[in-house]
Amino acid sequence: MKNTNIRKALVVGLIGLMPLISCKKMVETTPYSSFTSANYFQSVSEAYSATLGVYEAMKSPNTYAWNIPLVYDADTDAEFLSPGTTVNDFREVSHYYYLAGNSMFYNTWSTLYAGIDRANVVIERIPQMNLYTNGSVTEKADLNRMVGEAKFLRGFYYSELVRLWGDVPFKTKSSVTGDELRLPLTDRFAIYEQVIKDMQEAIAVLPASLPTDERINKFGAKAILARVALFAGGYSLSANGAMQRPNDYIKYYQIAQNQVNEVIGSGLYQLNNSYSQVFKNQSQQVFEPKESLFEVSFYTPAVTTTSSSSFGFFNAGLTANGLYGSTLNRVFVPASFYSSFDNGDLRRDFSIARYSLDANGNRVPLLTARQDETWTPGKWSREYQKNSALERSYTNINYVAMRYADVLLMKAEIDNELNNGPTIEAYDAINTVRRRAYATNTPGSAITITLGSGGSGYTAATTISITGSGVDAYAVPVITSGRISAVTILNAGSGYTTPPTLSINGVGTGAVLTAGLQTKRTNATVDLPTGLSKDAFLLRIQNERAWELCFEGMRRSDLIRWNLLGDKIKA
Repeated sequence: MKNTNIRKALVVGLIGLMPLISCKKMVETTPYSSFTSANYFQSVSEAYSATLGVYEAMKSPNTYAWNIPLVYDADTDAEFLSPGTTVNDFREVSHYYYLAGNSMFYNTWSTLYAGIDRANVVIERIPQMNLYTNGSVTEKADLNRMVGEAKFLRGFYYSELVRLWGDVPFKTKSSVTGDELRLPLTDRFAIYEQVIKDMQEAIAVLPASLPTDERINKFGAKAILARVALFAGGYSLSANGAMQRPNDYIKYYQIAQNQVNEVIGSGLYQLNNSYSQVFKNQSQQVFEPKESLFEVSFYTPAVTTTSSSSFGFFNAGLTANGLYGSTLNRVFVPASFYSSFDNGDLRRDFSIARYSLDANGNRVPLLTARQDETWTPGKWSREYQKNSALERSYTNINYVAMRYADVLLMKAEIDNELNNGPTIEAYDAINTVRRRAYATNTPGSAITITLGSGGSGYTAATTISITGSGVDAYAVPVITSGRISAVTILNAGSGYTTPPTLSINGVGTGAVLTAGLQTKRTNATVDLPTGLSKDAFLLRIQNERAWELCFEGMRRSDLIRWNLLGDKIKA
């Protein structure tokens, strides 16, 4: 189960910080609007509350509950948002139509800088604590970890500002002293140098063991640093309007290579055997530290957007209010992206919902003319969620900022770049991801269904149940004049070692359905062909990242760093 203590503590920590960072009255009394040894940072618990306040900036709708992964990443080759042109509409942003009155950018900007300022306070004040130098071994270790967390988060927030805006104002001192309140833009590569330094210093003091909650550990920080280095070494829009990458971009790839090698070499991480189970676990708030290296924690103490996530609400399939809570249903998937998957890739029919859910929780196919324009992400479908009373609108689903599959794909890309072509290790990394996608190393197969007699007397309410040893198979009947004229398999599933039992539910008689098993793919048929050139291998990685990581908040930025965004949105 996911540890909810950090969720609750984040709320408490933020409340504890409010009188310390928000007092604006200028009075001649004890300065409670600033941190001093007289009023705060007297205990490890106070330092912990302040550190959680740094994490709290991630939980806002302005950042990872909504804006950054769900809106700013949309309108690529993999997803798009529904149309909209009104001022302050989130859809303007995704459609590359920016109006001056839209507050989304300001809200994200200010929230990230608030997180940075809190990090600066923690970095400044904890080393001034008596316990930092004179405490017990445990107290000093805990405080060192908190400084490391604050440095990592400061670096992470700055890397996100640069990823979104390029050159931005930069400061490493807190604002409580009144210093550095108005700053010019700083060159993005100067900021990247500090981000790398911050994260490396954090890595030196963060624990290496697998976490039991959503706090960052050593290897999660290494994985994020690798991604930051790839963005630093990739293309970005320069001040002169040209897409450029730094002349010394190789040094950033070398930094990234060192980090991913250490993550993989730790032996702590591995892929869940089932791709679909990764997202079912996320939807059920099951913490999975071997697959997930860093998550943003969400907690819903009431029916509200505060501390809640939009995953599984904003970006889930159309769902009628009934058995499950309804959805906002604003993210859609182009049919061309569905068609880009290879046949047999289990990620396709799980990740993309070609159906809606009715009030009874049944899947309603969206397969007739132009209904492919309403296909949506399926990874966090209401079917997989807890659907508690507090989650029938917004959810508790964490934003997973880094999965181990991403680490493996970065490894493949980095080695290909630095070696001027794929290495054996690069092939191993990408093929590990692909084998999971086709379930080549787990027992069982996907299913087939053959229609014999169509019977008579069937209605639109007729459903098909599939019972067997596997998971995820789902099929719906096509009813024509009372008979079953066809069966649509929305997901052929995986893991079936024998043909499943098929049951036709509802009125009607005489239809005959026969289940079978598909020929199972092998490693030899799934692995990439050897001998690929550097460019050909990179193209495979670019596609694989789309199929593996779709709807997880990175596609647009990946396309930018490869200088492919313009071509993809024109296609």
